[in-house]
Amino acid sequence: MKSIHHELRRAWEQVRRRHPLVSLLLVIRKTFRPFVNWDIFDVFETDLRLPLPESYSKGKFDVRIYGGPKDLKRTIEDLTSFNDLLPVDIELRFGRGDVVGVAYAADQVVGCMWLTFANGTELEFGTSWIMNAAEALRYDSFVRPDWRGRAIHSLLNDALNRYARERGILRTLGEISVLNSQSLSLPKHLRRVRTMRVVVFHVRGLNWTYRKAVGAPFESRFAIEPGLPNRNPRYQFGNCHGLCKIIGPVAHSFPFQTPHETKRKTIS
Repeated sequence: MKSIHHELRRAWEQVRRRHPLVSLLLVIRKTFRPFVNWDIFDVFETDLRLPLPESYSKGKFDVRIYGGPKDLKRTIEDLTSFNDLLPVDIELRFGRGDVVGVAYAADQVVGCMWLTFANGTELEFGTSWIMNAAEALRYDSFVRPDWRGRAIHSLLNDALNRYARERGILRTLGEISVLNSQSLSLPKHLRRVRTMRVVVFHVRGLNWTYRKAVGAPFESRFAIEPGLPNRNPRYQFGNCHGLCKIIGPVAHSFPFQTPHETKRKTIS
């Protein structure tokens, strides 16, 4: 009973902070997820050769960056169950050289964001990122619902960009779902213009996926092949917060296809 009450509180927090139309779309997507999955992502790039704007977070937070075997135990202790992470997920990411920025308020974990230097990280449904040698990908940013609205996402983004630049990285990339209005406030505040928009529509059972890119060629950033997973494959249906856990699994997809895919099907 206590668990249901907790999830209802989280669900209300999700609705309160989002536009009603966005909340409705999320509910519809989660409801039909066992059958079709769709999502729309905006891709943003940060040129680390240019001056980096300071974080606009005004709170007193401490950001620590963990990576490698020496930090594995501490990271597992702090992040297990945070954003539904399991120890095996953290081991998987550390094993390929990823690092994580963790934001603390006193000793409490309030947010985290991951950074990978690996090429071929999975976006969705057999769609993987293409990364060049001097590039890194920011992904899986999460802030506790009761700590949102304090620009913690901005703080983590700034810390990882500076970490990457110190290690010779020239550009970082990241994607944000258009349904994630809170995270989209960061590029709006920094006046970042998206470099491309990617639509993915997947029909389960038929194992059929449409992909569409707007603003740049799909092949310039993505390959149609299974990528490096960010989580152990034990539950692709379960990473839901608030409304998702109450209403059930959801959908992620949109019927579009790139010219590259059409050409491949015609040839075959």
